[in-house]
Amino acid sequence: MGAQNGFRHGIACLLLTLLLALIVHFARTIADPLSHTLTSGDHGITISSGYWLDPSAAVRVSEAAQQPQLMAESDFAEIPWSFEQQAYWLRLTLTNSAADPRVLVVHFANPMLEQLDLYRQADGRAAEHIRLGWQAQDLTAEQRAIPSYEWLLDGRSSQQLYIRIATEGIAKTPVQLFTPQDFNALVRSKFLIWGGFVGILIVIALYNLVLYSGLKDGIYLVYISYIVSILMLLGVAIGFGHYIWPEGVIRLLRSQIVTANLLVVIFTMSFALLFFSLWHSRERIVRWFKRYLLFMVALAIVALGLPEYRAAPLFFAAMVVLYPLIVLLLYRQFRLNYRWAGYYLVSWVPLIVGGALQPMVLTGVLEGSFLLNHALMMGVLSEIVLMAMALANRMQFKKEQALFNATHDPGTALPNSNLLDASLQHLVKEEQPFSVCLVEVVGFSGLQPYISNSNSDELMLMIARTINRELLYQPDFLILESCAAKPQRVVHIKDGLLAVILLDYSPALAASLFHTIQQQLSSGAQLGELYVSLSLRFGLSLYSRHNNEELPDVLKQAQQALDQAKHQHQPVALYQADQAYGLTQRLSLAAGLQAALKNDALQLYHQPQINLHSGRVDGSEVLLRWHHAELGFIPPSEFIPLAEDTGIVNELTLWVIDRACQHLQQLRQEGFVNYNVSLNISGKDIAEPDFLDNVRAILGRYPIPLQNLTFELTESVTVSDFHLLQHTLDALAAMGINIAIDDYGTGYSSLFYIAELPFTELKIDKSFVSDLDDSGRHLTIVKTTIEMAKRLGLRVVAEGIETAAVEALLKEHDCQLAQGFYYRKPSPFDQYLSWLKQS
Repeated sequence: MGAQNGFRHGIACLLLTLLLALIVHFARTIADPLSHTLTSGDHGITISSGYWLDPSAAVRVSEAAQQPQLMAESDFAEIPWSFEQQAYWLRLTLTNSAADPRVLVVHFANPMLEQLDLYRQADGRAAEHIRLGWQAQDLTAEQRAIPSYEWLLDGRSSQQLYIRIATEGIAKTPVQLFTPQDFNALVRSKFLIWGGFVGILIVIALYNLVLYSGLKDGIYLVYISYIVSILMLLGVAIGFGHYIWPEGVIRLLRSQIVTANLLVVIFTMSFALLFFSLWHSRERIVRWFKRYLLFMVALAIVALGLPEYRAAPLFFAAMVVLYPLIVLLLYRQFRLNYRWAGYYLVSWVPLIVGGALQPMVLTGVLEGSFLLNHALMMGVLSEIVLMAMALANRMQFKKEQALFNATHDPGTALPNSNLLDASLQHLVKEEQPFSVCLVEVVGFSGLQPYISNSNSDELMLMIARTINRELLYQPDFLILESCAAKPQRVVHIKDGLLAVILLDYSPALAASLFHTIQQQLSSGAQLGELYVSLSLRFGLSLYSRHNNEELPDVLKQAQQALDQAKHQHQPVALYQADQAYGLTQRLSLAAGLQAALKNDALQLYHQPQINLHSGRVDGSEVLLRWHHAELGFIPPSEFIPLAEDTGIVNELTLWVIDRACQHLQQLRQEGFVNYNVSLNISGKDIAEPDFLDNVRAILGRYPIPLQNLTFELTESVTVSDFHLLQHTLDALAAMGINIAIDDYGTGYSSLFYIAELPFTELKIDKSFVSDLDDSGRHLTIVKTTIEMAKRLGLRVVAEGIETAAVEALLKEHDCQLAQGFYYRKPSPFDQYLSWLKQS
């Protein structure tokens, strides 16, 4: 599931990057109109310019025309624009040296000017006075959105344009000259980018309104309000608002543009708090953030009564504090919730970039262009799209969180009885027999008054982890959550009561495992200042479709088994009505095993062995598996004792050797020429008089190098005739077969066997390897075993590797081979071969 989510997120990010690339390419393509502004000499037009600042803002055009500074030659780029309340006089002198008249258009790239007056003079006489500012009446939407003036310059003549600019806000106004054709191209480009921006935002707002009507989550209203505030702010600042808002609304927005800016900030901060569900958090950074939000609300109210030139500096000063607060809040969430909040965290990047470029253009740090003039718009568009994706991710996360809360205990995060019921229902539907085992902490009810809820959760978690660790390599126990870092097999029914599901009915296996678990917990637990001794009880019940039980009855029977264990003072009890296989059932199972052997219905699973020096697959161990037609998977711990009791265990071993040779031959044909296959033999095989002859007969049927075969003999095996054991192993070694001592460390035999028998390989038991990174004692044993084996010339295989940390320790101590679930679980040969080809 995690890999699927990562793949989906990767595809989404790729598509978003592609769309943003298309937007940037589109913007760059239509950015050409500004490159066609007229400069001196184009089309025979000579241009000269000058400017003068009028601090009184009361000088008339006739007086301004007499100012030497205005008439002196100077570049508009040198004008010291500021928030000071003054008038700016600009002069353009245009001379047409050609005989033909020219139509010219002057464009003023600031639609927020309150006073914008143009005075055209020809031959020293006033020819025309045009008012384009907000104080002018009866202007069209286009004249307000894209202030411009078109006139005719006669051939071989000269005219002057005097431009007066006065406003409460940002006065900087780029003045651009165009031919009518180039100006129309500029207008079309503006309409294209404005229309796309407004259209996308309206569609997103409407869609989220639909979501709010269904989900009733206030964050969607805040998101829609943010979009509307953006349309209000940029509609005034850029000009497209004249096409989407009534005249009265747009004038109100213009007069309160600082408050409109603050509304955008207020909705941005509110969205962040709601998005991360922090509205009721009392964490310090969150408290600061909420207090600053209230300050911004108060500032927005105050700005209603202040002129723009007073309110704007306050707004910019407030931003100095806001950005660090936002960065701190986002950093907190980056650490805590990045898995589902990534899109929102990234959404700030285009907004900050676009927001930084706009002031840099206004202050002259960057030269203005069509693309840069609309950088904030494109940044906001990218941000809003990413916010929409973040909301979708948040919705998915909340669904997953709700499902998790419904199926897990809130204190321990362990699966609860709801997940147990769902898992059992699935097994019933699949007609899979199973056993339910309840695990009870003895005397827990008497302990509860003395420990806190957190200590109680801690205790249950400790017990659950111990059980999970012991069941880690037991495929017969159902995995309830395979997507977790470690497979989870334990259910938290209530305080003091856990449960596991056994996928078959194996009393011997269950009793052995539960005895081991009890031993692991015998040292007790320290809960705060209180030491607690621990003792467990186990109650099992069986469900089989042949017994016609109802599912609730199985749980009741397991509880009755617990009560039975309590009354009988036993650690493990089985529900009496459904004991382990009776004599008849055992005979039936033994007959089924013989039939499976005769009909070739058994299977060999392969588990890879990895060369730790090269990282490549060195070979595999083959493991015998039996899937009963009616009872499903029968664990080897069930049918191997049956095979031994009924005298067919040697036939099973010979079948395994034959099939292993067949698999090895096929592997070599597939190109794996140096591949090694390991298989297990038992003490009863060694004691069989015809064992060697039968092995020779099987090996003679397959053209395989025998040095690629390894027979593993369990350390704890007992053979009454040591000389027979030595003779058999010497004969196998003489054929070229490798001999391994399996499960080293679990038996009690002396080193005499290792010294006297022709072992070439030593396998360290998984009980010493699985917790190698946590147990110093086991690490010492493993390290010493590897050193001893190296001195004896034995190859070392470590089994039970679960984590990269354990693998790293084995590499550090020069272990040659490793196998375990960290690399791959045992699998049927056809699946294993497919995996091997892809490795």
